[in-house]
Amino acid sequence: MKTAAITIALTLFAVAGSAAAGGKSHRSPGHGVGEQLFDYARVVDVQPRYRRIEVSEPVRECWEEPVYQTRNSAGGMLAGGLIGGIVGHQLGKGRGQRVATAVGTLIGASIGHEAVNSHRGHGEERVAGYRQHCNTHYRTSYEEVVDSYDVTYKYRGRIYHTEMPYDPGKRIKMRIQITPVI
Repeated sequence: MKTAAITIALTLFAVAGSAAAGGKSHRSPGHGVGEQLFDYARVVDVQPRYRRIEVSEPVRECWEEPVYQTRNSAGGMLAGGLIGGIVGHQLGKGRGQRVATAVGTLIGASIGHEAVNSHRGHGEERVAGYRQHCNTHYRTSYEEVVDSYDVTYKYRGRIYHTEMPYDPGKRIKMRIQITPVI
């Protein structure tokens, strides 16, 4: 009889402890002193904390520039020199024929060079095509991102505050440790 009374008293004590905790406690395996229990508290308020970050985005800009056709002055010089040499050879007589040929070649080359390059700057340069040029630079902007959450919760009539890395929702899981009073 004495054993049955002790068993009933311990059962009532365990049920009363569970009722005092609101009946929401969840036990981990084992029944020793100092074991971990979990309970839930109601979340009253959640406020996000923001942090400003720098975002650098690459921007590529391209444009086309005209490529002008260059005239080959060597061809004009060669043709002018050949014609000038022939004319100088025809005009010169005797020993002066070689000098006249050389002078005719130089004058003809100069005239040929001028003939090819004389039209530059008068709007007659021809565009041979276009060459694409590109440049990459970085556009910097700033954004605000959620860094953490200030959470206010209520447990057994008392208000508590904590900071969390995520929004807990409507309730927050708490770890409870019961220590014996001696």
